[in-house]
Amino acid sequence: MTNNSALLGDIGFAPSKASRASFFLDVTRICTRVMRSAPTGIDRVEFAYLAEAMKHVNDIEPYYILTAPKLAGALRDDRIKNVFSHIERAWGRHRAADEDAVFADVKRYLESPPNPDRDRVVRFQRPARILPLPREMIFPVRDVFRSSVRLRRRLRRVANNPAVYFHSSHIQLETPERFAWLAANALPSVFLIHDVIPIDFPEFCSPGARERHLLRLLTVSKLASLVIVNSNFTGRSLAARLEERGWRVPPIGVAPLGVDEAFLDPSALTPPRASHPYVVCVGTIEPRKNLAFLLAIWRRLVERLGRRTPRLVIAGNRGWENENVIDHFERSSLLAPFVIEVSDLSDAGLASTIAGAECLVAPSLVEGFSLPVVEAFALGVPVIASDISAHREIAEDRAILIDPLDGPAWMRAIEAICDRSGPARAEATRAIRDYRATTWPRHVADALEMIVSVAKPMR
Repeated sequence: MTNNSALLGDIGFAPSKASRASFFLDVTRICTRVMRSAPTGIDRVEFAYLAEAMKHVNDIEPYYILTAPKLAGALRDDRIKNVFSHIERAWGRHRAADEDAVFADVKRYLESPPNPDRDRVVRFQRPARILPLPREMIFPVRDVFRSSVRLRRRLRRVANNPAVYFHSSHIQLETPERFAWLAANALPSVFLIHDVIPIDFPEFCSPGARERHLLRLLTVSKLASLVIVNSNFTGRSLAARLEERGWRVPPIGVAPLGVDEAFLDPSALTPPRASHPYVVCVGTIEPRKNLAFLLAIWRRLVERLGRRTPRLVIAGNRGWENENVIDHFERSSLLAPFVIEVSDLSDAGLASTIAGAECLVAPSLVEGFSLPVVEAFALGVPVIASDISAHREIAEDRAILIDPLDGPAWMRAIEAICDRSGPARAEATRAIRDYRATTWPRHVADALEMIVSVAKPMR
């Protein structure tokens, strides 16, 4: 690693103290998520920063930045409050599990015995619908153009005070012209990089993803006063990709991700009372999640155990390059009685589903972090995960880690953990008994301490 970089946890990035800082938070991507019925992992990260910024935590003065081709502007506070409120409603963040219609269907299904006559995997999701946008959330053309004037005024107003810009997703980083205003105003900039998977494993991503991600890292290399990452593994991978191309490596700080409130109090949940055991896998249905392998494991379990096979709940939206997995869902009569596909669960619904499971399985071939693993730990649910760098770092000795291609070992572990009176389950449960999850407010506070430390006046 070059001398101008520092990896928190390996070298010890020490943030300096700064007075009250003007915090320019990029909300371009989160403003587009009002039409989603459930969040992805990156959605959760962005939402956490917006939620905490609106509280003016860590002595910051927030400004909300929206960028478009040839335009960068600042949103009015009432606009962003409307966006925030609508996202909360769309995602059902305050919806109790018993108010979640999708979870009610899943719970009812899991509390019934497997139906051997099913010929395709059952799928639970919200009915397709267009979410209405309230009138006050529509950005009139005149307001969009005024936003650029508003941004210029705010930049002038705070020019003598410590200020910093923060971008918590990868959106638009491949188009550096959208960030020219940062350099023009000498505004210190911090970016959160979630992973470098499109570069290291382009075969798991959509066509063109590798080239886009390289452009994103080049933008970050040129502009970043600091980069925040979610794990030491991501930080090392990022630094290596920059160094091997001769690009500048900015200082790097690590802030492990948090979990939502719904996962912190298992006693408040209503998990399924399933007499037939089930296992949960959470994540977007995409190649790196290794779901085709997991379904092959379940096929072998059915061949071995017959009706005693535990059910597998796959919770996540359908992503890309997933045709082989969807073929299993739609055409495998052998798997149909034992596999459930579900999307659009509320936080409480997802937490309740995990809480009732024998274990969570995370067979991914690569991750930058792994929110489902720490969410399961927070709920006291055992985890069987692939033996990859990110899982070793976040799980330490709490999970059962297995090579992501060792089918027989996965079969043995799943059978052992589903034996409710067996030693494997008791040992796995004991390993997570004292686990204390990082909350989203804690994650944001830790990150903001580093972010604000690079703030400085623009004059």
